[in-house]
Amino acid sequence: MKQAYMGLVLLATLAACSQPAPPVAETPAPAPAPAAEPVVAASTDFPQVLQASGTEPFWGVRVEGSKLDYTTPETQDAPRHFEGARSLVDGLLQVQGGEGDNAFRLTIERATCSDGMSDLNHPFTAEFVLGKDTFKGCARDPAVPVKAP
Repeated sequence: MKQAYMGLVLLATLAACSQPAPPVAETPAPAPAPAAEPVVAASTDFPQVLQASGTEPFWGVRVEGSKLDYTTPETQDAPRHFEGARSLVDGLLQVQGGEGDNAFRLTIERATCSDGMSDLNHPFTAEFVLGKDTFKGCARDPAVPVKAP
């Protein structure tokens, strides 16, 4: 009897193995992920920190966010500090504020600029208006070295 029982178990096992597998629902392969878009700096992207300067007369402005330090050869040890509003206007960076003789506006444009003395090319032009005076020059990110020609 034991042999008959074992035979039946063996026969049932073999029969189960020969049964066709239940159909598997075909799921479509997921679509490949789109290629990442290259990161392109918009023309309105400006560094948070910029150094602007000009010659004849010599002047310099360091801007960090909406704060500016203005220097001349006479005021290197005691720069004038200004704080204003930072905005983008028609692709230009502007930082402006103050009133009267202390009214100021720094305008930075993305355009190649040479200071006329060092023959170095800077990536930005700069115009600094303080009261009734207007200073023109170049600007750059101080963290990025300017390449010599």
